[in-house]
Amino acid sequence: MAETTQARTSKSIAIRAQWLPQNLLFYVLCFLYLWLVVEPNLLYHCFGTILPDAPLFARGRAFLLDRLAVPGGGVLYLAGLLSQGYYHAWLGAAIIVLVALGIGESLRRHLALAGAACTGPLTALPAVAFFLIYDHYKHPLPAGLTVWLGLVLALAFEKLASRRTWVRVATYGPTAAFAFWMGGSGTLLVFATMAEIRAVFLRRDWTTAILIPLTSVAVVWLLAQYAFVIAPRQALAILTPFASSAVAGTGAFLGVLVYCLYGLAPLALLLTFVVSRLVAWRRQRSAGRSKKTKRRDKHGDSRPGRSFPAVVLKPALAIVPVVLMVLGLYFDRDDLRKPYVLSNYYACERRWDDILELGRRLPKGKSNVFVNHDILRALYHTGRLPYDMFTFPLNPHALLLTHEKRESDLALYKLSDAFLELGHANMAQKLASELLATKHHLGSVLETLGQISLVKGQPDTARVYLNALKGDPIRQETAESWLLDLDRGLSPDRAARIERIRSCMPDDPLAVAGPEPLEQTLAGLLEQNPRNKMALEYLMACYLLTGKVDKITENLHRLDDLGYRAIPTLYEEAVLIHYVSQKPKPDLGRIKISAETIKRYQRFVHIRGAMTSQNQRETLSQLISEFGTSYFFYSAFGAVGQL
Repeated sequence: MAETTQARTSKSIAIRAQWLPQNLLFYVLCFLYLWLVVEPNLLYHCFGTILPDAPLFARGRAFLLDRLAVPGGGVLYLAGLLSQGYYHAWLGAAIIVLVALGIGESLRRHLALAGAACTGPLTALPAVAFFLIYDHYKHPLPAGLTVWLGLVLALAFEKLASRRTWVRVATYGPTAAFAFWMGGSGTLLVFATMAEIRAVFLRRDWTTAILIPLTSVAVVWLLAQYAFVIAPRQALAILTPFASSAVAGTGAFLGVLVYCLYGLAPLALLLTFVVSRLVAWRRQRSAGRSKKTKRRDKHGDSRPGRSFPAVVLKPALAIVPVVLMVLGLYFDRDDLRKPYVLSNYYACERRWDDILELGRRLPKGKSNVFVNHDILRALYHTGRLPYDMFTFPLNPHALLLTHEKRESDLALYKLSDAFLELGHANMAQKLASELLATKHHLGSVLETLGQISLVKGQPDTARVYLNALKGDPIRQETAESWLLDLDRGLSPDRAARIERIRSCMPDDPLAVAGPEPLEQTLAGLLEQNPRNKMALEYLMACYLLTGKVDKITENLHRLDDLGYRAIPTLYEEAVLIHYVSQKPKPDLGRIKISAETIKRYQRFVHIRGAMTSQNQRETLSQLISEFGTSYFFYSAFGAVGQL
């Protein structure tokens, strides 16, 4: 007995020594890739908006009890807590890799108990799927923790449960209930599948094999009905791959990755048992040959050296996960995937120059309405909106995200911030409150609502939001800074911003923008405060996009109130188009437009007039080269010119 135990210990140590060097390089390379390329800090600023179902987190007993009052609450609470580390890219990458390591090590232990000798590549396969999902800028951390917990509970059940059937059945029920409570049906699914495979292939315990699925369904139904008071059908989908938020609205490849994350561990265990049975059957058939070989080995007649395949097998297996990772990244690359979240990150950090630099690097012909929205805001904040609006790929709905019939969480967040800057505090409060009502706790929105309350002269209400913001581990210092300012007086910068927004608010304190056109909303804000520069430039941008050049001309007098030294280029071009379209045509010398703009328009008309069906491509290329960023081109062709 002692020899058997010693042999098992030696085998376990050998397997561990084999596993570590094989997969260590893979995990180190993936850590560097996640840290330096994927950058988990970009994901942090997507929580609750771009990633609407990402688990949020707040400190305090109340939040913990709320989480534990639902199935899967333990995983969701831990995922929300760990997600705060994504604020730092290196820490977020480390968390992701550690979770993948936990899944891999748990799977290795399962395979070792099943008698598998070479488990390195198999244990890394769930990690490959896990990392590739992150390359899509999704957040599979809850799914990863769900799978990990299921594997750990299956290990505990296998090691602690007695060999007697009735003891295993009695132990399975409470363990399944704990799995459902902490990790939802996803954890229970992984746990039950691993236990079922062992009951069938290892123990041949048909009683336990039959009772495992029946007990699992009964546990979910009873706890859903009487403990959590939710529909059993809803309970069966919690944290499972069939209802994973990581695959919502995405392609088939990402869905396959999620199913692989959940299913590769049970599949690997099943294959291990099947292969071991085939090997045992083959050994029985070749028993005589094996005895002769053993006698030769015993007498030392011949001891063949290591064959060439055996020499190269270990290095080949070691690079399998790396190769799979590289292939997944190569065949599933998307040039607009990272710019989408990177633009959102820059907007949250108010890094307007970086947004414009990102816009210049966007792939030709690829665009996103939310990226366009961030670019337009960046142009305003850098003073370039009336000059460079058509320098970047442009979606006409991007100005204030009018492309959605029902605002998404991301649109609510961005519009609440934009309307607050425009001075429409009531509209900003409405949008932010709608978002907070569905998220319950979202630090960035709490801060926005606190500022809105200060703008509206409600410091006590602001304190409520800012005290709630203190529960956010990342934004706690910001909340304390605002609360300290409320006690001692706002800093000059904060006071100036509050006063500027307050001066732009509509006269009616109860006014909230409804379904009226965007132009009407912006015009109303401008009437309230003629010095509202953002409202003017956004209104003029709206006129440019809709081709209302006459409105541009009518509002030129407002430029004097805001200290413009000259008419911005795009406004000049729009006014020139308006005057030239009138009949009879006026004298161009009477229009207060620079001579350079007039010459450029005359050349544009000349080149366009020379366009024929034979030289259309060459002429269009010339127009794009010289006038692609002008309003002349946009007005004529309805798009920004790009070569």
